[in-house]
Amino acid sequence: MPQAFRRILGPKRVFVLGLILGLGLFFWPARTLRSDNFVFYFPTSRHIIALEEIGQAQYLPLMPVLNVIGKVGALQEKRRSLTVWFGKVQIVLRVDNSAIQVGETRLNLAHPVRIVNGQWMVPVDFVTTALPRLTREPIEYQAGSSRVFIGDVKPTSFSVRLDPVPNGARVTVQFTDKVNMTTASSNGKWYLFLGDRPVEPLESSFRFSNSYVNDIQFDDQDGMPKLVITPAASGLNFYPTVAEGGKVVVADVLKPPPSEPQRAVTPQPPEAGTAPVLEPLPGQGGEEMPMAPAGPALPVVVLDAGHGGVNLGARSRDAVLEKDLVAQLVARVRLAVLATGKYRVVLTRVGDLNMGFDERAVAANLVRPQAFLTFHAGNLGITSPRVMVYSYQPPSPPLTPDEAPPGLFVPWTKVQQMHLGRSRELALALHQQLSQIPGITADRPADAPVRTLRSVNAPAVAIEIGSLSVDEDAAVLTTPTFQNQIAAAIVNALEAFRGGHT
Repeated sequence: MPQAFRRILGPKRVFVLGLILGLGLFFWPARTLRSDNFVFYFPTSRHIIALEEIGQAQYLPLMPVLNVIGKVGALQEKRRSLTVWFGKVQIVLRVDNSAIQVGETRLNLAHPVRIVNGQWMVPVDFVTTALPRLTREPIEYQAGSSRVFIGDVKPTSFSVRLDPVPNGARVTVQFTDKVNMTTASSNGKWYLFLGDRPVEPLESSFRFSNSYVNDIQFDDQDGMPKLVITPAASGLNFYPTVAEGGKVVVADVLKPPPSEPQRAVTPQPPEAGTAPVLEPLPGQGGEEMPMAPAGPALPVVVLDAGHGGVNLGARSRDAVLEKDLVAQLVARVRLAVLATGKYRVVLTRVGDLNMGFDERAVAANLVRPQAFLTFHAGNLGITSPRVMVYSYQPPSPPLTPDEAPPGLFVPWTKVQQMHLGRSRELALALHQQLSQIPGITADRPADAPVRTLRSVNAPAVAIEIGSLSVDEDAAVLTTPTFQNQIAAAIVNALEAFRGGHT
């Protein structure tokens, strides 16, 4: 504290003020990071792009939007204007101007174009105003929603009803088409995951004045359509069943019988960093069954999408940003790993957040993962697609087991050194699988001082795909086929690595 304050307040008051400030910081509620996303649904894929609120209006980054619907040919950026060649169409935008030029047509957006952290941002109505002129595919968008359906997409919808039953309430969800559902409980809520089918809700939120159910929310912000049911009190049981071939879900929310032990899952707050455990819905024949308690804990795989927020990372000639490319890749890897039913997956970054190195390490170390994979993209030369796998290289000779600090306390900057052997095994397993992808160049694993890996208390590697540079287009890296091949190779590598663990 500056000496001037000490002279004014006196030593006793300084002590009291410091104590008050310390207690205030201790009891101040932790800030919850929230990322809103916009989902682009296509007949065989979906893409998530972060939304940003600017002056009480929602905006989307222009280049990622264009890249999900087609190919950016070239662009010319000046101080106050941007010209983009998209196929045979020229798009002209100006900062702080709501008028844009698409081909020969002048269009007016609801809000002016902005630049935020070096990115050109367009208001959400760009989706309905400009996109129809840039793609020949039909576009379906409900004003005020955060999803759009492009092409021959036939989304399902649903209705919700809440009825009283003895000692509880019954939730009935009627879908227009069959959905393949799984359930989970986490953080005091129940989740109904609706499979891969696109969903267009007529209403996104249903609120009730009820002693058992507070509300039901539809959410697909992570690309996984789901219903989130919030109970009105703790200690309630949740009994979901399906009927009519998957078109109806009936879920009873009940008080547990006083004379019987609880059989169904009561949602409890999870440990920090854990993800919901998915269970298949019982009752395919319509019988009523309670949700089974979770089985033995599955090993955890942590996936880290590099960069984020204002940290854009590398950029390609066709305006693909590293932060967006690796987030898209991580989403595919996550689904592939979960599909095995053998792992839980924890993400260090969800949405467009700028996470620090230590924040990523903390998120990983809290869940004691079996493997940590961080994803990056960069300039790997003129050969593309290409992939490199790195394990951590300490700045000085690594610790030997005899030099390891006694007890539980390992220096934060040296914790990865305790896992270098297994990290290299993981890197080798990944290389062996990635090198089998047709047309890809996979260099031998290498050690490198990758900062993200330094403080991870688990086998950890960095996976870099390329080339992503201002001299090359990155279209091949963004295709679902390529990314699914990467995801499948990673799943196989994890299985081989897990099988080799002694």
